[in-house]
Amino acid sequence: MNLIIIRNLSLFGALFTFIVISVGAWVRLTDAGLGCPDWPGCYGILGTPDTESELLQAQKAYPDANIDVGKAWREMLHRYLAGLLGILVIIVSYLTFKYASHVSKVLPISLFFLIIIQSFMGMLTVTELVKPTIVTTHLILGMSTAVLLFWNSLKVGDTVTTYDNMQNIGNIYKEGTSKKLSRLILLCIAALILQIILGGWTSTNYASLACTDFPKCTNAWWPENMNFSKGFTFFNLPSINYELAPLSYDAKLAIHFSHRIGALAITLLYIYLFFYIFKKQSNTLLKNIGLLVLFFFFLQILLGISNVVYSLPISVAVLHTVNAAILLTGMVSLYYYSTYHTQR
Repeated sequence: MNLIIIRNLSLFGALFTFIVISVGAWVRLTDAGLGCPDWPGCYGILGTPDTESELLQAQKAYPDANIDVGKAWREMLHRYLAGLLGILVIIVSYLTFKYASHVSKVLPISLFFLIIIQSFMGMLTVTELVKPTIVTTHLILGMSTAVLLFWNSLKVGDTVTTYDNMQNIGNIYKEGTSKKLSRLILLCIAALILQIILGGWTSTNYASLACTDFPKCTNAWWPENMNFSKGFTFFNLPSINYELAPLSYDAKLAIHFSHRIGALAITLLYIYLFFYIFKKQSNTLLKNIGLLVLFFFFLQILLGISNVVYSLPISVAVLHTVNAAILLTGMVSLYYYSTYHTQR
């Protein structure tokens, strides 16, 4: 089996995961997460109820449902794409396990079980009425899938890099890297994951517009009457439809403001990271990757501010979600090449 094929399939899988994440965000932001009340079908069929007889049958099976064919199609589109991604991940996992002997078996096994768990979380998203804890976990696992597929492409690609490129990379690494840099990158990855979780929690609790002004929040630097205990209740949530945004405003305000504080903290941390990459170390390859990461980081800040200033336009909100996944993947690439000498 040609390892180049496995590498390219892994890379394509990571890119395809970005598409699935984008569609998933679009579905959620258009309140179509429960466009189909059942799983894996939609009102009892694998497509959506389009004909008069299908609509009558759906209404009979779900008499309390307000059938919206447009929402149903959006939800099913996401499921179809997620299904294709699942098949692709299983193929990549199998090929990596069988033919990429230099790659630790832990990686393809992890990929396989991750996509199984992700499918289960997709089911729970519907059956548990889009509970914020479930939906946020579903989002994080989706991003983890993209990261692991990308990491798989890097690991498989270790042995398919041409001799000249290996020499060039070796020469680049003579310019020097440090353990301090790799530890700093790991810290920044951990901080980014926490901020993504907080962003997912903000979105799934419909708290993105709890503050509609910037840089202040409700015309204050520190808003009053924020209810953090209600805003950050993760377990034992009631069995209600969370698309109705049941949280009180003071709880949403606490969530939104926490996300802003997290954004400020991570910006300060990443400023130091970029300073270290461009000023404190001489590795040309890491500087080039750092430039890409800097671009996506700056874009993420602009998208976040635009969400508030322009009242959460769907296109901007979707880009904000998928760009977070791209940024995380970029950081993983930065870490990989900061430890390249230990990867081979």
